[in-house]
Amino acid sequence: MEPYKPNMSAIACMSGGYKSVFTQGVLCSFENNHFFADAYAGCSSSVIVATYAAFNKLKEFDLSLWTDGLKISSIEGNSQSNAILNSIRLTFPTISKNLWLPASKRLLIATSFVNNAEVASVTQTDKAKRLGQRLLIEASRNITAWKDNNLELHLYDTQNHEDTKLLTPDNYEEVAYASTRMLHAWHIPAFIHGKPYIDGSYTSLCPAIPLINIGYNHVICILTEHDQKKTDLFSKEEIPTDFGNAHIDFIQPDMNLKDMNVDFYAASEEGLRQAFLHGIDKGNKFLKSITNQ
Repeated sequence: MEPYKPNMSAIACMSGGYKSVFTQGVLCSFENNHFFADAYAGCSSSVIVATYAAFNKLKEFDLSLWTDGLKISSIEGNSQSNAILNSIRLTFPTISKNLWLPASKRLLIATSFVNNAEVASVTQTDKAKRLGQRLLIEASRNITAWKDNNLELHLYDTQNHEDTKLLTPDNYEEVAYASTRMLHAWHIPAFIHGKPYIDGSYTSLCPAIPLINIGYNHVICILTEHDQKKTDLFSKEEIPTDFGNAHIDFIQPDMNLKDMNVDFYAASEEGLRQAFLHGIDKGNKFLKSITNQ
């Protein structure tokens, strides 16, 4: 298959904890079939797989990102913080050598900046877990006030752009960790250049519309949920199929991945394998559908 290059195309990857192994499968299908976009964007658990896709080396990546994370987070005294920090530490040498090469694609990472100093004194301390639990309840009720009053979506970007912040080898590790930090399950605070941040999901679960806002007119949105396309954790608003003059395609699993024993913070090794293979299958089917158009 020839590389697929519609005008200004991008791939946006949803957050989802261990469910992002499905996204890895989809992106592996694309890479195996030489299907590339002009830009890749990730949020939270999808950041590292989106990063590897941006420099076309995802096929060298096995499922150890997820299986090692399960083992590390289960150690007494650890949390998901330890799991993701280990993943970043192990992958960064490869990332730093490849992501900023001229041949690599543009990468953007969604993060949530805490713009209120008083609130940051909670989000970045041992009070964060209780706040995080409260916010999950508010999110389930689509109560957006806390997000609206205290957070800003910041996109970190390997290219210079007036609406994004520059992603460099010097801040990648901070940005990648900050994008993942859900308050109820991460005990280590996140800062970028000394400023407080939390998970990108609070302001953008899958950064498809932000990609359109900076100029992309075709976005493929890879979702980890089978039954929703929410714009952010709190909102009931869904990502549309068309936004302005741009079009958005969706690839999502056929079922709740929890039914495969793959959930946000827990999974079985067999479940991870099955969810990954399901992602490959869905990616292959998407490619077949566009070649038949």
